[in-house]
Amino acid sequence: MKEFPEFQKRVRAFLDGSLTLEDEVEFKRLLCSDCDFFKPGEDENLCCGCFLILKRLITRGYITLKEISDALK
Repeated sequence: MKEFPEFQKRVRAFLDGSLTLEDEVEFKRLLCSDCDFFKPGEDENLCCGCFLILKRLITRGYITLKEISDALK
């Protein structure tokens, strides 16, 4: 099972309030850095359906970053 190390490393800044969901670049890095297609500094405007689904669920309050982080442990 993949542990999503980049998500786990980056999520702390969102959970402690250092970064917010309004920071689109960092939010995309948070959710996409563990994906094979993601290359930091290249094509960071690309996103997949999973990103769009997660973004909607998180921003509408159906699931939190803490809940996702806990589920990945």
